[in-house]
Amino acid sequence: MRKLIATFFGIGLLPGPTGTYASAATAFLMGVAIYFGAPWWSIAAAALVATAVGIFVGEWAWEDFDSKDPREFVLDEVAGMLIAGMAAWVPEAWAPWNGPGRWITIPIAFFWFRVTDILKPPPARQLENLPRGWGIVLDDVAAGLMSLGLTLACNALWGYVFP
Repeated sequence: MRKLIATFFGIGLLPGPTGTYASAATAFLMGVAIYFGAPWWSIAAAALVATAVGIFVGEWAWEDFDSKDPREFVLDEVAGMLIAGMAAWVPEAWAPWNGPGRWITIPIAFFWFRVTDILKPPPARQLENLPRGWGIVLDDVAAGLMSLGLTLACNALWGYVFP
C-alpha cells in the first residue's frame, strides 16, 4: 500500500520524467478542483496531508526503491505542486486576474514548480540533506513555496500590464 501511495497510484512507475508526470497530474486535479469550486482550505489541507504522508512513507523509500531519493517516489512532487498551485485561490478582491479565468494560474505554477524543483535553489538543495522522508519531501515543499511566490509575482505583473 505504501508503494502505491509513494508512487501516486503508479505514476512514479512510468518510464520517463516521473516528477513531471506527477506534477502534471496534480495540476490537472487542481484544475478540476477549480471547476467544481473547491475552497482554498481544501487545497491547503491536501498539501499538508501530502507532505505529512510523504514524510511518513518516505521513511521506507530507501528499502522500497533502493535509493536515497528514488525517482519512483513522487508524493513529494504532489505536495510541492499543491503548494505552488495555491496561487489560483488568492481572492479576486486581492488579485483581479483570479476571476473566472483563474485556471490559467495553474499552468504558470506548474512551470515555476518544475523549474525550482529541477534547479533546487537554496534552501531546497540543503533540505535534501535531511534524513530519509524529511529530505525527500521538504526540498519539494521549499520548491513549492518558491513557485508560489513566483506565480503570484507573475500574476501580479499580468494584472498590472493587462488590467
